[in-house]
Amino acid sequence: MSSVEENDVLIIEDSPAVGILLREFLTKLGLKKIRHCQNGKTGIEMFKEMVDSGSVPLVFLDYNLPDMTAYSIMSQMLSIRPDVKVVIETAREKSEEQIKDVIAQGAYQYLGKPIRLEKLREIIDTLRIEEIQAIDADGIENIEEIISNSTQISLLRVMQYMDKPEEVIQPLINKMVADKKIVKINDIKEVSCPRCGTIRVAQTFHCPKCKGTNFKQDKIIEHYKCGNVSPAQTYVEDKCPKCHELIKIFGVDYRVQENFYICNDCGDVFAEIVTKYLCLKCGDKFALENAKIVSSPGYSYLRPSA
Repeated sequence: MSSVEENDVLIIEDSPAVGILLREFLTKLGLKKIRHCQNGKTGIEMFKEMVDSGSVPLVFLDYNLPDMTAYSIMSQMLSIRPDVKVVIETAREKSEEQIKDVIAQGAYQYLGKPIRLEKLREIIDTLRIEEIQAIDADGIENIEEIISNSTQISLLRVMQYMDKPEEVIQPLINKMVADKKIVKINDIKEVSCPRCGTIRVAQTFHCPKCKGTNFKQDKIIEHYKCGNVSPAQTYVEDKCPKCHELIKIFGVDYRVQENFYICNDCGDVFAEIVTKYLCLKCGDKFALENAKIVSSPGYSYLRPSA
């Protein structure tokens, strides 16, 4: 297994300034093989090239790109290499629920903007720990490291991360509870793969018409007079692309609908994305109705007070 320093890195970020800053920080942390592109299409192409050459890069992906959503890009990357680690970069004004949602879809970590060296160092340090091949099954520090990097985590997930049975993991967790390093919370329900049983799964997203994963998020404008409904950018100089009349008064001539998706492949416009699940262990693809829902005790890390 190669060290973190030897891993390739792919930055997909439309801001040149942020891309340069991220490259400089990663270089300070010892990573050297870094490539940068500014849109999703080029990012997917670079990712395929790197995978074809035998590398699975660590990916830093901007949440908001002009040509694709983060969901679309992650879906395509996961379908190529289910083991890819994607770090989502996004502005701090994103809500906690939005961040949790992105992480739940298969992202490895979240990196807030403005990007700070210390937060980036935490991510790289966590990656270094995870790449240690020999894990001491009797070492509480390994479980503590896993739990401390999550808001909350299930017993089953710790078992699967460490590849150890419950009779090995549970006593160690019980000791951490007694030492007040972690606290037991409610049971956690999770989706598991119907084929191999792992809970290490990610969601993938698809166009409801062509089932493709190449789509972007946009605003839709409906022109009341002629009934045209199309993306905002098609209304050049505020003229309707169908009847060519000016749209003048919001609410009278037209309305704007936020958060619609446009498929870059078939052109379909849709409000709801088709969701599937991808097993990160065996590669099986399945719908929610075919998944197994499993439950196990949950735990939360008690961070030391300052």
